[in-house]
Amino acid sequence: MNSNIAIAAYFAAALTLSLAGSAWAQSGETVKPKTIAENSKVVVTETSAKPGESTASVNREGQVYYYVQGGTVELTYSDGAKTTVTRKTGEARIVTEKRAYSAKNVGSGTVHVITVTLK
Repeated sequence: MNSNIAIAAYFAAALTLSLAGSAWAQSGETVKPKTIAENSKVVVTETSAKPGESTASVNREGQVYYYVQGGTVELTYSDGAKTTVTRKTGEARIVTEKRAYSAKNVGSGTVHVITVTLK
């Protein structure tokens, strides 16, 4: 099962690098992930957020992230708590946070993330 996730993440990263980078909203707005691959077991999405743009507050536990372009984001949790994190380009991580949260790009460059979600 873990090799399937790794393969999906690798495929998604390779596909994304071949696509032109883009964001789906103007600065200060909420960006929506774009589905780039899907089957009966996983959904692979990409999200690009310019400085000031945010994602919706959702539960992300168990998702796998690959940062095509890293940056600094402020996470706002469902209980109102906030934290700021910096992610490096090429970093991969598995989300273990149980609370729903939104992510706002508070850095100076675009953050580009590939997400693999098990169904």
